[in-house]
Amino acid sequence: MKTLIKKLVAATAIVLLALFSVVSVPAYAFNQADVDTLLSTNECPDCDLSGADLHDADLSGAKIYRANLSGAKLYRANLSGASLSGADLSGAAMATINLSGAFLQKANLSGAFLQKANLTDAALYGANLTDATVYGADFTGAKLKGADLTGAKTKGAIFD
Repeated sequence: MKTLIKKLVAATAIVLLALFSVVSVPAYAFNQADVDTLLSTNECPDCDLSGADLHDADLSGAKIYRANLSGAKLYRANLSGASLSGADLSGAAMATINLSGAFLQKANLSGAFLQKANLTDAALYGANLTDATVYGADFTGAKLKGADLTGAKTKGAIFD
């Protein structure tokens, strides 16, 4: 009987280990060729930039619509006037980013960290900002029609 119990415990442990290894935290795996293309041409629509470290990058006017930037590190980056429509920026670190005049229509910014971000005159029509952190962000003149800010942390944000 003890041997049967030991076998059942071992089998259960193996099943649980296999289950937890499949259901894990998503791994961000950007495509280095896509990062190189973006940095050299300032264009990379539909690219996989998930988890890429682009902090302090000057990407003003970049064309990266529909790109996957989930989990990317974009703090202090300059994306003023960039085209990010339909991009996935969920969970991205974007503190003090410059997104002034950027096009973010239907972009997914859920769970993004946008503390002290400059979003003046940005187009955020239909953007998903659920659970985003936008403490102290400046949305002056931003177009927010249809944007979803459910659960967003907005303390100190400017919405004039």
